[in-house]
Amino acid sequence: MPTRTSPRQAAVKANEALNQGAGTKRRGSSSSQIPPKKGKKEVKPNEPNKYQKPTVTEEAQEIKPSEDPTKAQATVNKQPTEAPPEKVVEPVEQEEVKEEKEEEPEKAANGAAAGKEEEKEEKPATKEAHTAIKVSPEREDVLPSSILEKGFVYFFFRPRVNVEDPHSISDVARSFFVLRPTPKGAKIEDGPIGDDTANCRLLVLPKKRYPASGRERDMGFVEKAKVPLKTIRESLMTEMTYETKTRGERTRPEAQPYAEGVYAIVKEGRNSHLAYILTIPRQLGGVQSDFGIQGRGSFIIQSKNPEYPGPPIAQLPQGPEYPEQVQEKFKGYRWIPTEPEFLDYPNAQFLMIGEAHGHLGKAGEAHIDDKGTKEDPSQELDQLEEENEERVNSLSGDHSIFEDLGAEAQKYEGVPSEWE
Repeated sequence: MPTRTSPRQAAVKANEALNQGAGTKRRGSSSSQIPPKKGKKEVKPNEPNKYQKPTVTEEAQEIKPSEDPTKAQATVNKQPTEAPPEKVVEPVEQEEVKEEKEEEPEKAANGAAAGKEEEKEEKPATKEAHTAIKVSPEREDVLPSSILEKGFVYFFFRPRVNVEDPHSISDVARSFFVLRPTPKGAKIEDGPIGDDTANCRLLVLPKKRYPASGRERDMGFVEKAKVPLKTIRESLMTEMTYETKTRGERTRPEAQPYAEGVYAIVKEGRNSHLAYILTIPRQLGGVQSDFGIQGRGSFIIQSKNPEYPGPPIAQLPQGPEYPEQVQEKFKGYRWIPTEPEFLDYPNAQFLMIGEAHGHLGKAGEAHIDDKGTKEDPSQELDQLEEENEERVNSLSGDHSIFEDLGAEAQKYEGVPSEWE
């Protein structure tokens, strides 16, 4: 039997139902629950969103340059204690950001492609600019095994401080020579040598004059190794002015080249020899003679073990940083015949002993190698010098030494052969 409801109870229930509907309507009218209309508003790229958590980049950009870097780091790593109110990102904005991000890799790819095209266009020009050195497998096959290295050699001197025009070797501060190796199978053709390899060495001879006989011995050291010719040029052919407390302003003149030729490091018996033949200048004079350099010659050259102290007047503040496999070749000896790799480390010390002047001495003598083959190192050096002479004549004669060194040839009158 259905329960009967009194009029008073019906009125109470109707009132409750009315109140409940009104409350639901108020909660549903909150603006935070209504999604924004698509395309209603566009957020400007530089306008920050106050409801969105700032990225690390944005926070870092807010720090002024004058502020402490430690504070900047602290600000970047700071985490908010309360989560910011969420906001639904409009689909239009997300699509715009996505399109911008997709354009950036495309631009980068296009830029990289353009760069590669430029490199392809430049490479042929670079190869054409460096045509003097050609590698010949046939040449390497017949190269005597006693030739450990061959290449170009340049002789320099630096005048004393504040001496602009040296008149004799007494006006010279130091002697230098530069070894510029080439591949063993290389032959020389017409054209400039170029400067595209970092294999040059700058060697210093403090006593200025090269030893002329077996009784004369001079120690030198490697100042720079495995560097491009540009580094050698900037180190030697640059004038430097500086201030001193007692003498005021002082000027260190730039070094001057006075000879160019070809060289070879030759292993003969228990000795190593540094043999050379000059190509420039074509007419030797008093300058070359005073330094002990002839048209051709050779020196016995030995390398010093850095584990032993040298003479007090020839000690360096720091020795060469030989790797273990190189240091082991000394086998505990103080001096051993020089090998090219011993000269590939700055501060490596060597000893030069006078051997031959006007001829190549034992460095050019024919001998029978371990395989019973007759070898003649002088033939390779003669051929190399002849090729270099033809190359020099095809350029600008003696003046081509400055082109070979990468210097501005018009700045120099020529290679000195006589003192002024």
